[in-house]
Amino acid sequence: MSASNLGDDLRFGFGKNWADYIEKHFTEQVLEQSRTHLAGFLRMEPLKGLTFLDIGCGSGLHSLAAWRLGADQVISFDYDQDSVTTTERIRKGVGSPDNWTVMQGSVLDRAFLANLPKSDIVYSWGVLHHTGDMWGAVRNAATVMKPDGVYYIALYSADNYVNPPPEYWLKVKRAYNRAGPLGKRIMEWRYLIRFHILPELRAGRLPMQMLGKYDSRGMTFWTDVKDWLGGYPMDFASFTDTQSFGIEDLGLNLVNVKTGEGCTEYLFCNLAQNSRWSTINDQRTIKPLQGPFRHLDGYSYSCSLPSLKDQSDTVETPRRSQLMLYEDGRMLGLSHSHHSDIVRYGKGRFSHWAGDVLFASSDGSDPNTNGKHYTYCEVF
Repeated sequence: MSASNLGDDLRFGFGKNWADYIEKHFTEQVLEQSRTHLAGFLRMEPLKGLTFLDIGCGSGLHSLAAWRLGADQVISFDYDQDSVTTTERIRKGVGSPDNWTVMQGSVLDRAFLANLPKSDIVYSWGVLHHTGDMWGAVRNAATVMKPDGVYYIALYSADNYVNPPPEYWLKVKRAYNRAGPLGKRIMEWRYLIRFHILPELRAGRLPMQMLGKYDSRGMTFWTDVKDWLGGYPMDFASFTDTQSFGIEDLGLNLVNVKTGEGCTEYLFCNLAQNSRWSTINDQRTIKPLQGPFRHLDGYSYSCSLPSLKDQSDTVETPRRSQLMLYEDGRMLGLSHSHHSDIVRYGKGRFSHWAGDVLFASSDGSDPNTNGKHYTYCEVF
């Protein structure tokens, strides 16, 4: 079912949310956070000589970040006319540059996509799962990438939404979009208390510190809360399914990934044609993960990497580690996982913690006897 077939009572007004965000929260500091995140994940700065295509441009913030990074051409489009208007407002704020085009369009419209120029960087953050046809949208978006380009997408992670499961959140989203203004505000506060304040208190931390340090690509906490609760239509994608789709359906290699949060970020390219990422990939040193592995509980096993203790995650630095774990040459990918989730759910989750690697095989089998080969890369 495409977004255009959904009733207006269910479809969330992303564009109105982004318009409100830009009106109240846009600053140069916010832009710098977006610029830093974009350049860091792409491992590329500046973007001189490159075309940047922003699919589902929303607020226009990330298109502006790409333009500030020196992209030769920026093309932004969104299905939501309010998002188009807000992005155009951002463009006008920097003098309406000729090398930045803003338009209305749908990633599900292959005829529309066919008229776009092929781009060096195809970017779609937190968008394709809201189309009503996620895998069709992922496939369509890849068609506008140059053969030697990169494909940067972020999809809501089925792996991180297990308790409560995706079915729970789909019910919540439908209820939120049917609620009035007061009902929405009540749901927002209930979400804040249950999923942010209480967990912080149980962990012995002050919730206000978490809110004060919130930093997600330049977004604000309340903007993201509304986006999360309202975001419908909605699909969830597991890491395994997305990696396999990129490799088997799109013929691309997964070269960078960021997991552990609501959206998992993926960077795909064709290594045979992208010399820059081919060089980065060749420089990665892959080492065997030495067994035997200690069975901890449930699906969880561990082994020691004492030489990497200073690079591992800690309570103070929960996402410091850059270690990547592989099973038979494919990324397990689900780094920074909660230890209780590794025990309970398995499926390739892992954590590099205090000098140890705690992990689960992709299929729940014993890594000591399943015949699979486990390796790791210290700095992914």
